[in-house]
Amino acid sequence: MGEDKHIEELDVFTKKYINEIREETPSIDFTANIMDAILQEEKSSIYKATPLISKKIWFVLGVILAVSILYVSKGTSLSWLKIPEVKIDYLSNIQLPNLFENITVSNLMLSACFFFTVMVFVQIYYLKNHFTRKFN
Repeated sequence: MGEDKHIEELDVFTKKYINEIREETPSIDFTANIMDAILQEEKSSIYKATPLISKKIWFVLGVILAVSILYVSKGTSLSWLKIPEVKIDYLSNIQLPNLFENITVSNLMLSACFFFTVMVFVQIYYLKNHFTRKFN
């Protein structure tokens, strides 16, 4: 019972408070201002795709690769760099049984796997183009 009285008092208070608030009206060019703000946001680089590796880094990596290939091709050795020899002769002694010699796969299964793989790549291509067009 006391709870209903409290709710009624709150209801009367909110009605009185709402009646005292005056209405605000937007300016005449409110819609135009909003549309201009939206256009400014679209022009800014919100969805601009940036590469993970910049062109400068690719250039540096290419130079390092080219220099290392040229250095190795000249046949010079790095006497100051001591690399220990790794002996892997024991790997030839390991005998593995032919685990997969009794497994047969039908031509239908191979065709289905091939078709599935091709369709996955086609979907990736079309989805990439779709989202590229959507964000540009």
